[in-house]
Amino acid sequence: MDFKDKRGRSVQCKMSCIPVRLCEFPSKELVLTVVYGFGEKPMLPLSNLKMQEKKKLCHIITKVYLERWRIEE
Repeated sequence: MDFKDKRGRSVQCKMSCIPVRLCEFPSKELVLTVVYGFGEKPMLPLSNLKMQEKKKLCHIITKVYLERWRIEE
């Protein structure tokens, strides 16, 4: 997936989602999205959205997180 950085340059990212559960909240179903391409280390947004279509969910979580990140900058 391609995104634009804050300078307007295109950044190519690779993503994947995996279902996870935290020890502190074992009954909560969470989704960890791993995004490569925005730095040396991968970005790891965690979400409580239901995992139905893996590819679509990865895109949604990443887009929402990056939009929020831009607002805070």
